[in-house]
Amino acid sequence: MSEQDAPPEPRTWDIVATVVELLLLGMAAAVASFAALMLVMASDSCGTGAGDCSVGAIVLGVGVAVLAPWVALLATGTWAVVRLVRRRLAWWVPLLAVPLWGLVFALGVAITFAGVG
Repeated sequence: MSEQDAPPEPRTWDIVATVVELLLLGMAAAVASFAALMLVMASDSCGTGAGDCSVGAIVLGVGVAVLAPWVALLATGTWAVVRLVRRRLAWWVPLLAVPLWGLVFALGVAITFAGVG
């Protein structure tokens, strides 16, 4: 095996940074999921005659918002682990979870508010 075929040396700082970021994202996901459950309060005006509400859309929107951080964490966490195993830099991959999380959460909020009408 030549010197060019050998995989690069693992970078300890990259492994530590990636694992710390994934752990912090996991804790933040738990807090964000709990906070997303409060989105159900958008349905408080339903039943007051103020407008038609779609319970199905509200439930779907809250569900999407609650699952958003976990979907982002699973996707970026898997990608980061694959990059670590292949000995490529992975510290930046968990940081992509934040905008992905925000986009999926915003979709859930939009669905919820569309259901409130």
